[in-house]
Amino acid sequence: MSGVLRRCGQAFQQRAQIQSTVVRQQRRGFAAEGEHGEKKINFWEGPTRISEWKEEQIVLGVLGAWGIGIYTAMKAFGGKKEEPAPAH
Repeated sequence: MSGVLRRCGQAFQQRAQIQSTVVRQQRRGFAAEGEHGEKKINFWEGPTRISEWKEEQIVLGVLGAWGIGIYTAMKAFGGKKEEPAPAH
């Protein structure tokens, strides 16, 4: 009986070692972890280095610039229309 238990115990230990090896191999960190690609900065840390800004901050800057451009064009070209004074 002890021989059977010993073999079962050995088989269990071998299986546990194989599973722990598989778990170690499959374990992954976050994709953003570490130094991958270029380092991006916030726009207030380098306002003149637009190529290094984070992508979402570039989008906000472009949308803001379009908004200012459209607002300025509306004020410049779409202002009040003055009606001529009635003739007496």
